[in-house]
Amino acid sequence: MFGDKITKCKKAVKKRPYDIEAYYQLAEAYREKGMLGEAVAEYKKALTLNFTHAEARKGLASVYIKLGMLDEAITEYRKIVNMNPHYKDAYYHLGLLYGQKGQFEDALYALRKALQINPYHAEAHQALGLLYEKRGLSEEADTEYKKAEALGLGKEGEKGSQPLQGVVAPQGIEEFGGLRKALEEKTAEINKLKEELQVRTKEVGELRTSLEGKAKEMDRLKVLLATKDQENSQLKTVIRRREVEIMELRSRQGQGPKAA
Repeated sequence: MFGDKITKCKKAVKKRPYDIEAYYQLAEAYREKGMLGEAVAEYKKALTLNFTHAEARKGLASVYIKLGMLDEAITEYRKIVNMNPHYKDAYYHLGLLYGQKGQFEDALYALRKALQINPYHAEAHQALGLLYEKRGLSEEADTEYKKAEALGLGKEGEKGSQPLQGVVAPQGIEEFGGLRKALEEKTAEINKLKEELQVRTKEVGELRTSLEGKAKEMDRLKVLLATKDQENSQLKTVIRRREVEIMELRSRQGQGPKAA
């Protein structure tokens, strides 16, 4: 089914290479089949032809979410709200993404904007409640949960609750958030090890410098010792010569002239 749709969309693109809808539909076909890299490429082609195409930008953001590229997804949704702040829950999606990244103030602003645009957005009330709860603001959280419940949506995990709409995928934001958190922890651990390695490297460098200094000092002492040995040798030679001269002098004195 998907293969037929992709083939059909490829033919449309080939036939109408400047038709933005042809590229958009091909991107959608790729996304539905899970061919995310190909989908990204086609969404970008569509946006090259018309950068204001909100549906293509939303589709691109959804693929980025599936790929765990939350910053890129946020960028696309920000472009959407800049062009049309009332576009299909764009602020709501931004709020969820910011919340997933732990950017509380940004998430709070986005969700409040979503509710200004549509006060009856049950999922936005629920998401705002969850956000408040994570920040320990239980009173504000309860207020939002009650509003969501009044609109037919219970607190997440309770009877009558529904999954948050929008940024949900087989491997959803929570999973990617966990992976991102694990990656951040590993990165922090690696950075700590790098710092320790730098300290050890510095210590080794200082030790090497110290050893080099000691080696130079030993070489200087060896030269000094060799000089002293040479001086001693020369002194011994002089002493031997003096001893020979003394012996010769004594011998001459012993062979003095005989008495008449």
